[in-house]
This record gives sequence, structure tokens and C-alpha cells, in this order.
Amino acid sequence: MEQPVKRLLSGRARARKSLLLLICMLTVFRGTAMAEKQTNKISLNVTDQPLEKVFKKIEAKTDYVFWYKMDVLKKAQHVTIKVNNEDLLQVLESLFKNQALTYSIEKNIIAIKEKQANELSGAMATAAILAVIKGKVLGEDGSPLPGVTIKAKSNKAFATTDEHGLFTIKVDAGETLIFSYIGYQPAEVVVKSEEALTIIMKPSFDKLSEVVVVGYGTQKRANLTGAVATINYDKALENRPITNPSQALAGKVAGVFVSQNSGSPGGDGATLRIRGFGTLNNTDPLVLIDGIEGKLSELNPADIGSITILKDAASASIYGSRAANGIVLVTTKKGTYNMEPVLSYNGYYGMQQLGRKYDRINNSVEFMNLWNSAVVNSGGDPLFPRNMMNDFGNNKDPYLYPNTDFYKEIFRTAPITEHNISVRGGAAKQNFFLSANYLSQDGIIRQTDSKRYGVNFAINNKLKDWLEVGGRVQITRKITNSPVDGIDRIYYIMSNGGYPFIAPYTKDGRFGATQALKPDGSPIVDSRNPLPDLYDGNSQYVNNFFRANLNATANITKDLTFKTMFTGQSNNNRRDKHNQLNYVYTAGGIQGKVLDYPSQITLYRANNEEFYWVYYNTLNYTKSFNNVHNFSVIVGTQAESYQLKPMSGQKSDPPKAGLNEVDAGTSNVQAGGNTTEWSMLAYFGRINYNYREKYLLEANLRADASSRFRQGNRWGYFPSVSAGWAMEKENFIKNIAAISQLKLRASWGQLGNQNTNNSDGSVNNYPYIGAVTQTNGTSYTAGGQFAPGAAITGLVDPNISWETTTSTDVGLDVGLFNNALSVELDYFNKNTDQILVQLPISSTLGEVSAPIQNIGKMSNKGFEFSVNYHSPEYRSGFSYSIGANITYIKNMVTKFRADAPDQLWLIREGMPYKMLYGYKSVGVFQSDKEASEYMRNNGYIPKAGDLKYEDVNGDGKLDYKDKQSLGNTLPKYTYGITLGANYKNWRLNIVTQGLAGISGYNQSAWTTPLGISGGTLLTRWKDAWTPDNHSNTLPRIVVNDTWNRYESSFWVQNMSYFKIKNIQLSYQLPASLLHSIRFKGGSIYANVQNLPSFTSKGYLGFDPEQNTFANGSTIYPTPVITSFGINLQL
Repeated sequence: MEQPVKRLLSGRARARKSLLLLICMLTVFRGTAMAEKQTNKISLNVTDQPLEKVFKKIEAKTDYVFWYKMDVLKKAQHVTIKVNNEDLLQVLESLFKNQALTYSIEKNIIAIKEKQANELSGAMATAAILAVIKGKVLGEDGSPLPGVTIKAKSNKAFATTDEHGLFTIKVDAGETLIFSYIGYQPAEVVVKSEEALTIIMKPSFDKLSEVVVVGYGTQKRANLTGAVATINYDKALENRPITNPSQALAGKVAGVFVSQNSGSPGGDGATLRIRGFGTLNNTDPLVLIDGIEGKLSELNPADIGSITILKDAASASIYGSRAANGIVLVTTKKGTYNMEPVLSYNGYYGMQQLGRKYDRINNSVEFMNLWNSAVVNSGGDPLFPRNMMNDFGNNKDPYLYPNTDFYKEIFRTAPITEHNISVRGGAAKQNFFLSANYLSQDGIIRQTDSKRYGVNFAINNKLKDWLEVGGRVQITRKITNSPVDGIDRIYYIMSNGGYPFIAPYTKDGRFGATQALKPDGSPIVDSRNPLPDLYDGNSQYVNNFFRANLNATANITKDLTFKTMFTGQSNNNRRDKHNQLNYVYTAGGIQGKVLDYPSQITLYRANNEEFYWVYYNTLNYTKSFNNVHNFSVIVGTQAESYQLKPMSGQKSDPPKAGLNEVDAGTSNVQAGGNTTEWSMLAYFGRINYNYREKYLLEANLRADASSRFRQGNRWGYFPSVSAGWAMEKENFIKNIAAISQLKLRASWGQLGNQNTNNSDGSVNNYPYIGAVTQTNGTSYTAGGQFAPGAAITGLVDPNISWETTTSTDVGLDVGLFNNALSVELDYFNKNTDQILVQLPISSTLGEVSAPIQNIGKMSNKGFEFSVNYHSPEYRSGFSYSIGANITYIKNMVTKFRADAPDQLWLIREGMPYKMLYGYKSVGVFQSDKEASEYMRNNGYIPKAGDLKYEDVNGDGKLDYKDKQSLGNTLPKYTYGITLGANYKNWRLNIVTQGLAGISGYNQSAWTTPLGISGGTLLTRWKDAWTPDNHSNTLPRIVVNDTWNRYESSFWVQNMSYFKIKNIQLSYQLPASLLHSIRFKGGSIYANVQNLPSFTSKGYLGFDPEQNTFANGSTIYPTPVITSFGINLQL
């Protein structure tokens, strides 16, 4: 047995050496910071001891050495001091406080000398005029903080709080006191007079002791065993012009990707993905606001306190069927007991501008030349005569010969402003939080704007020592205006026309028409001025949102707590639309109509009433046995119900323009309405156990019943287990001072999904019930009488049930140098089975929809890595931070019907979800001979200048057998980088986000030259193939082209990008200035948000940060926002 034991010991030694080597390497990374600031902590407990003995104790516990003459110490008084893990400088201040000695520090040498006579007399004189300041220091919860260090900024006055949080210090009036305490943010207060002070200190970032919001409760971060990420939203949001809470998450968290798909005022169209796409249905994560399902867009960002993201099954399974796509837990702000009310204001004003755009040809002569070439390539004669082009080239009159840039006519620089005011505080038995918000945002597209008004009030009362009750009310009203058909119609006209030879207006202010006219004054091509559509009536969306909850917490015993909550919310949406009849005019006064323009005025109103309620109860038992065996058990039940009642009506042809109410219409009467609803019931439980917070175990189980499935299939059961090992508490590691945390985690669990989508993307709340529809198409007229008819229009599978996602996660959390450097690494494998899918069916069955069935499978596996470093504050007052995260995901559809159609966004077994599928472009034919030989057996023979597609099987023709993978529409890599720097009162923060390994399909009216009988032209097409320019990258331009517009790799572009989401510079106003105007705190700031992305060469589009399941041709561009603001606390 001796040899094995020796080998084991030597193995442990080698492991320990390897670990020490790693620590040394990481120490080099941190070397500069450690060199510039001494961070020695020391504990002393001496009573009536001479200074010499105390010096020796300090030398034994630190790297410092004392230099002094023995006769100097003869004049020193004995000292008594008791400190625990105190900063050395503060200990020295205490030691020399009443001594006739002083000290100086040079590197690691502390030199002792006698005070000069003038120093002593000066000190005595100062003491005679000092004010005695008394006060108390409390935490946010109102509890006293003992051991807080209080230091005068301009001299060496020093004090600490006692066990009751009380302190006394002698300083001049007007002095600034600095309060510091381990685990709390430093605070500064200006002394006004000998008035008593009450200081509330906020916790600082302490990763291990941080309390994290989890499902139906909280846990210490050190005891977490699942993949959980938290964001201090106050800090993430601080001084940023964020209109939607999701914007603050971008680039911050590994495994979480936020895409802002729209810059529309009042809504950013954001999609939030946690660890990729896990289903063929809705992949949005479940958002819980104070424990209740909601939407991030319903919240005023300034009302959010923190956000927790549950990424794996172990952390999310307590929410069961709702958790397959991850959980976002939002905790809103509330009051604080024993806190003097604090009034806060934050407001900013900014300007928004269009960033990246399609590079259109805005010169009429260049446009006409290319169009003529395209017509000739199609076998026709040039449309635009040379003399007309000469007139446009000479630019005689901008109304007769325009060179219009419609970007300038449609887009604008638009203002945005927001104001937030709140008051927060509390007494011994009550606390409150009240906020009001106003946001006004004009869109960068004219005729678009939004306004939001909101109020949020929360109150809590301690009715008894064991009973707390509270409630919250949120009211929001949002009004959004846009053109009658949104921006889609504007883009349709602008990208299918909007030619530069169209005058936007005539001299007398009417909408202009094309000025490329035939001799008889008629247009050579159809007029497509987008401005009549832009100013065509109005579409107004009004949303009134109301949410209220009541909650109570009863501490039945010191270990047993009961909590109950009821929440109800109402969401009323109204949309009013009316158009008007606009015309265009040539410079000669000839009236015309815009292509596809409506021929009658229609008045429309729709109203949706939503009501949702949820009621849950939990019973939580927590017990610790000698701080060794620690248990926590929670059980609960939840019921929820949702109802939607939409209705709409419209009429046409009011007797007079300007009569915009539906009742004014005289024809084309239409009306509709229905009701949809669902409900759920759940039981859940969780058990946590840890041994000395070293070995951690957790188990969850939830049972859900959903009305979306028939009886017998309604219940789903979702278990999970997880474990953790806090290795930093082991004897062979805990004495390594550099290691603050070293935790290994592992989890397994199952989650569910009940959201079933129809083929058009709408939610199906009754997928197991056959639908009977009555329409005009199913009715008939017999004998002059109308006979209503009905038909079964949807097939169903009555046996459908839950989708199930099985997830495995293994993670490692590392914290070094008191968690100044932290690293998190996770590997995950997520498999979704029984995916609810609506497949295409044969047309022989008639006009019926396919049934939704449990027939799909999908897998997502990958890793996450994040690293964060927070430097100490150097003596110069400078500090910095850097964070980076990256996520890799491999997605694959593992089961789907084999004969799924060959569609562009393909769903097929063995391939990534919605992979791009088509022909591979391999160049351009340089001669007719080359084209005819290559496509020798094809029905259509391409010509010189046409795209050349890869003939995969070499049969001389192009068909489905030649189609292949063209790229992934889901990113393989997502990443983010955050940078921060502080210098005295200045702060600089930068947030970035990016993705890689993703492609998009960009064939649209913007990018395709001269679509069906017309269209836009980008500057790239000036380099298209011609007989004189044998390009091998861009084909020839042909009107009504078909061959070159096949779904091919030519139209696929790299959508990888790197984007600076926000640059912020702020200045903390000096305490003396704030004191003079009676404010407790304040700052001014400047922001630049949504800077244009760094993309691959040749990228075409407004912004690559968009939905890649579409061509991006109708997105509302995300504006670049420059803003300035102020933040004040009174």
C-alpha cells in the first residue's frame, strides 16, 4: 500500500504545483494593479501595549517594515486596538491618532518620526474649532452597520461605527466625510453643521454573497448549481437612453443574444434568444415581472432593479412547461424600510439619425443609362432619348430635371426625449416607491412618432412582526402614429421606384411626378413617388396597460414562511386607420396616380381587450443545523387564465374628406370579432441542500396542466436535478489566497412547451379541436335568398401533447483576487422532442389547414465562456474594467418529414434550422458559347453576362438536384465586449455586441436591379457585366430578369457583424456643488447609441442586426442616437 499512497500524494503535489503555476500566470496579468495600490488587510487585538510590540505584529502579518530610532518611541503612549481584517492605512491612522509621532510610507517601508512643534500646535488650534458630528450608518434594509470607516477628505480625522451603527467625529463644518465598508459602495457626505447624520449605504458588487432572484425565491450566488446570470439593471441602464429594457441586455450575458430588429418609435421589435433556437415554434423566453408573466416592452426601463436569466433546465424547471426557451426574471424597484425619502430625476434629450443605408443611384443620367442598357440587353430599344439625358445632365431646373435623393425626403433627423422622476423611502413599518415617466420619440421616417406615459407605485407594510403585506400598481399609456399602411408601403414604392427623375414636389407644393416624359407629356415609365403614401392619412395605435398585484408574506415560524400573490392585468389596444386620395402632378400640371394607389377612402377601427390573471401560493421551509447541514424546501401551486377579445369594423367612401370616424363611411361595411382564451394549473416544489456551503444539491419538480390539450394529455411533468462543488472551501485550496471561488456545477432536467403556431405564425389555442368556419365562400344564394354555410377548414390530431426539452449542463465558476477576475465556462446539450409542427398537406384535400402534430426533434449544443476583470482604484483615482463573453451553438433538426419541399429557408433532417438552400453561383458566363455548352441540356439557354450556377451532377441542366446548402441563418457564434474606465469624477463605458457564422438572403426590391417593369438601382450595378466590362462577379442587368434571380448564393451575404451598441461619458458632480444646491447626488452624461456595424465587405442593407428569416427589405432602420442628460438625487 505504500507505493500507491506515495503516488497519490505525489499526484496531489503535482496538481497543487500546477494550480500554483496557473495562479502565478494570472498574477502577472494583474501585476500593474497590485503594484500601484497596497491592499493589505490586517487583524489586531492588543490591549495597553507599547508601539514597538505592535509594529512587530504588523511586520509579521504584512510585507511592510518599520524604520525608527529607539529614543523616538520612548515618547510614545501605549495603545489599545482591536480590528478585524481592516485596511493597514486605517490601522495606522488609529495607532498614531493621539501620538506625538507621525509616519510616512515609501514602497514597503514605514518611517516613524516625531511631529514638529508647529504640527502639534496647529493640531491643537484646529481641535479647538472642530465641530462634533454624530450620526448613524444603516444598510438599505434599515439595519445598523457596525465597523464602517469614516474619514475626513481633507485631513486625518477618523472614526468607526459601533455595534449600533453610531459614530462621532470632530471635523470642520463644510468638510467632506468618506464612508467605506467592506461589501458596500463608498459614500460621501458634506458636513453642514453639528446636525445628526443618517447615512444609507448600498451594497457593492460581491459576487459570492450576492443574493440572486431565482424561481419563486432567492439564493446566495455561492450556492447556485444552475446556469444563472444576473444583471444589475440600475448600473446597466445608468444614464443610457434606453426605450425598451431588452436593449440593456445586449452584449452583456453569455448565451443570451438580443437583436433589435426595428428602430420604429415606440417599439424596437427586439428578439431575445437564450441558448439558440430550441423549437420550430415560438422561441421567445418566458419573461416574469415580479413573478408574473409579462413583456419587457410593458415596462419603463427606469423602474427595473435587476434581471436574472435562467439558462439551463435545473434553474428553470420549476416553471415547467413555460421554461423551454429560458426564463427572464425581472425585479422592479421598491421602497426601503428606515430610509429617508430620496427624490430622483433623470432626463435626457437626443437626436436620431439614419445610419447605414442602401447606396442608391440618385443621379438621373446614370440611372437612365443603366436602364437603357438593361432594355437593350432584353432585346428592346432604349427608353430614354439622348437629348433628354443631356437636359437632365445640365440640371437646368430642379423641378423639370430633378436628381432626387428620396432618402432626404423620407428620412429626417428626429428628436427623442425622456423624463423619469421617482421617490423612494420608508419608515420602520412601511416603505414605498413611486415613479412617473414620459417618453417622446419622433421617428427618423417622417410621419412616425410615439409617446409613452407611465406611473408605477409600490408599497409594503409590516402589519405585524411576522406579517408583511404589499401591493403594486402600474399604469402605462402609449400612442404611436405611422402612415396608414405602415412603412411597408413606403418601402415598396421607394425600392420599386422612387426614381431620381421624379420631382418630390411641384413648384406650387403638390406631389410631383416623373419628369421623364414623352413628347405628348405622358410618362415614359409609371410614376412611383413614395411621398403620397407617406402622407396618406394616418394609422394610430393606442395602448392602455394596467397591472395590479397584492401580496402577503407570513413568517409562521422562524423557519417556515408562507407567501401569496394575486396579479391581474388588462391590456386594451385600439387602432384607427384612415387614408386619403392623393395625386401626383408633372411640372406641366398633368395629374396622375401613384402605382397601385388605393382608389377609395377607407375608415377602419380595431379594438383588442386582453385580460390576464395569476394566483400563486408558496410555503418555504429553511433550516440550518449548526451551519453545517443547510436545507431549504419550497412547495407551491399556481393558477392562471388569459382571455383575448378582438373586434374590428370598417366602412368606405365618406361623403367628405376629413371625416375619419368609421360611421362616416357609406359603403363596403365589414365587421368581425371573436374570443380566444386559455388557462393553466400547476404544482411545483424544490429542495436545496448544502453541506457547509461546500457540497450543493438541488432538485425541482413541476406538474403543469394546459387547456391547449385535450383531457388525458393535459398534464406534463418536468423534473430536474443539479449539484455543485465549491472547491475553494476545500483544505487543499482554501489557503491559496488568490482563489476566491472555484465551483464545479452539473445539471440535468426537462422542460416543456405548449405554444403551438399555425402555418401563418399565429398562436393556436385549440389545436386539438376541429374548426368549423362560416364565410361568404362557404355560403350560397338559392331562390334569391342568402343561405349561410359552414365547413370544416382545419384538420386536427386530438392526441397532441407537450413538447419536451431535455437539457444537460456542466459549468465551472472561477473567481480570483477577491473576485476581481472572474471566469465562467459552461457546456450545454439541449434536445427538444415531440415538437409541435404543422406540415404541408396535399392539395387534393381541398382548402383545409394541416393538423398540428408532435413530429419534430431538434438539438442545440455548445459552450459559453465569459471573463470579467475589475481593477482596483489606483492612487491617481483611475480604475478600469473589462468583460467579454462568447457563445458557440451548433443547431440541428434531427427529425422532420423527409419529403419537405425544397424551400429557400429549408427545414430538413440533419441540417440546421432554416438553412439557406439553393443554387451555388460560380461566376458569370463570358460568352454565349460558354453558356450554351455548360447548360447544353437545359430548357433555357443563358447568355453571356448571366450567372453561372454549379452543375452538381454534370448533366448539363439546372434542376433541384443541383441545389445545396448556402449558409446558416442562425449564428454559430455570438459575443459581447464591455469596457469601463473611471478617473476621479469621470466615467467612460462602452458596450459592444457581435455575431459570426451567419448568412442572410438579400434578394429584394432594394438589391435587385430593375425588378418587374422597374425598380431601384444601387451604385454597385455600375460595375455590372457588359460587352466592354467582363465582370465575373456581377451579371448583366436585364429588365424582367428570371435566370439571374434564382435563389442562389449570389444573393446570400455574410451577416456577421461587430457593433458598438453604446458609448457613454458621464461626470459625477462634485459634492461641494451638490451641497450648495441641496442635492445628495448628481451627474451629467452624453451617449452615442447604435453606431453603424462593422460588417463584411460588400454588405448591403440598413443593419445586419435583423431577423435573418427574411430579406430585411422592410425593416425600420435602427437610428444612431446622440443624447445628453442629467441625473439628480434630492
